[in-house]
Amino acid sequence: MNYQNVIINLLLDKYEQSRHFRGNARVNRRVALKFDKKNFPLYDIERVDVKEAIHHAALELQQRGLITVEWMKFEVGNIISRVFLNLEMVAEAYALVNRKGKKDILVEARRKLERLREQVTTPWIKDFCREMLQEIEEKKEMPRYLPREEEKFDLLVRALQGIEQKGEDELLERIFSRRYLGGSKEFERKIRSRLITIVKNYLLPGRDMDDEEVLEHIGLLKTSEELSFFGPLVIDLHGQVIDFSPFCYGASMNAEMIRNFEVSRLPVNRVVTIENKAAYLEYIKNTRPERELVVYLAGFYSPLKRLFLEKIYNHLRKHTPQAAYYHWGDLDLGGFQIFVYLKNLIPELQPLHMDVATLRENARFADTFDDKYRKRLEQLLKQEEYAVFFEVINFMLQAGIKLEQEALV
Repeated sequence: MNYQNVIINLLLDKYEQSRHFRGNARVNRRVALKFDKKNFPLYDIERVDVKEAIHHAALELQQRGLITVEWMKFEVGNIISRVFLNLEMVAEAYALVNRKGKKDILVEARRKLERLREQVTTPWIKDFCREMLQEIEEKKEMPRYLPREEEKFDLLVRALQGIEQKGEDELLERIFSRRYLGGSKEFERKIRSRLITIVKNYLLPGRDMDDEEVLEHIGLLKTSEELSFFGPLVIDLHGQVIDFSPFCYGASMNAEMIRNFEVSRLPVNRVVTIENKAAYLEYIKNTRPERELVVYLAGFYSPLKRLFLEKIYNHLRKHTPQAAYYHWGDLDLGGFQIFVYLKNLIPELQPLHMDVATLRENARFADTFDDKYRKRLEQLLKQEEYAVFFEVINFMLQAGIKLEQEALV
């Protein structure tokens, strides 16, 4: 083992966390590495061969002027107490271990982020770049959202550029990865989880969404997306008329159909969106709704589902302005958030089976929640857009329960 490299790397780690690195050291406190089990577990005084090899390495470094060795009292030449980094030889220390300096890494990160900020117009990406640059400037640290490894950092930048360049197009994750990152597995293996965290915090703050929903929101799909629905929808697709009325067990459209169809007729007076698949299937099987369009939403709507809903809503607003719109979701934090999110698209939206009566009648199927969840629910009571749910939220807080749709089917 190259003990010289081990010692120098440990000292450089401490240096990069010190006030000396940040340039605000008020006292001339030296950067030290204690030779104890916590800070340098390799230094085992019971193993004479290892101890002597480390002593030789440390003395070599001292002779080169990179460190100063301090021996334990009355144990000079036998047990090292600690070593100090020579702050006037920091550049040489980095060169010895072939390590890029933290300052150089931050300068390069800042340069790449500034260039990305200039290239993009997507607001949340620009906000992300701005905050990362500000944090680097103020803390002289790599922000937690950014990878420290240069390869992963560059992949993240290229992914954000790819999101900007593809615009509203939806792509399978592997196609996106191959097109913008140079390999079909680069995205999933190296930056997927980090990008999800960034999108959650800078585009979708406070939303109770799973990872696939987050990525769908920026047009990245694990598998090809389809939308399921039930009702007497008649469409025009490239000059062909398609009537979905006979599909008594429901129908579906893929992405290309949704992008290209136009509504020809939709003889309904009610539209119902449903959050969960089991509830959707049970609803269309047992209710057999007439003059009603039922849409399986699967949580927060993706850009593709938004396009479908916009086409339906715009047609009905013109031809059936008296049509009513309902959403049936879980009686929980996520269900309320999905409703409010959908209401931004359909202002007339009303909740269905999302009231105190439903929760009270099915309380035996409900789940309990912890204090952290309780606090998040309480926050909703301070937001006017959730006013339609204030009564049921108060009941939930009092009873300490929440209810998923599946409990009703």
